[in-house]
Amino acid sequence: GNLMKKLLIATLCASAFALTACDKKAADTATAKETAPAVALSSNNAADIKSDLAAIKALSIAKAQESTEAHTKLLESAKTGDKAAVEEMVKGMKTFTEGYNKELDALALKSSEVDSARQKMKEFQNGNVELSEAAISAKPDPTKMGELAKKAGELQQALAAEMQKLEAKVAEVK
Repeated sequence: GNLMKKLLIATLCASAFALTACDKKAADTATAKETAPAVALSSNNAADIKSDLAAIKALSIAKAQESTEAHTKLLESAKTGDKAAVEEMVKGMKTFTEGYNKELDALALKSSEVDSARQKMKEFQNGNVELSEAAISAKPDPTKMGELAKKAGELQQALAAEMQKLEAKVAEVK
């Protein structure tokens, strides 16, 4: 009961932070939408990485407000213990995640490095939805939830490390 609720809240906090953790100052570097056909991704091309990072950040920032509002509502419904409200919020989170992942897929990225980060972002977000759904199931399984939470934490760390490495790489390029 109570442990599940706390674990769910912790998870949702983590997912909201992951979605909004991208650098805010990239907001002004919004990139033009390109309708280029799928091309082979570059490797080790700092200019491509830089424009791709800007595109991913612009999207993350655009989604951050929506994510934060949903997260606040979710925490409120979790605190009240209103099961129906929590279930409704988890459904909303799933819809938000599916939409966000579609938008991530729609980004015309050029670098294999940022494409890899994009895949991790999607995997992380899907994992959080899975964990939230597990938490609100009729009989939450603490073992399964622990595994999902651990996987989410590891993915979040890997993603953060990957993004930092890419940031450092493009910082060298003027």
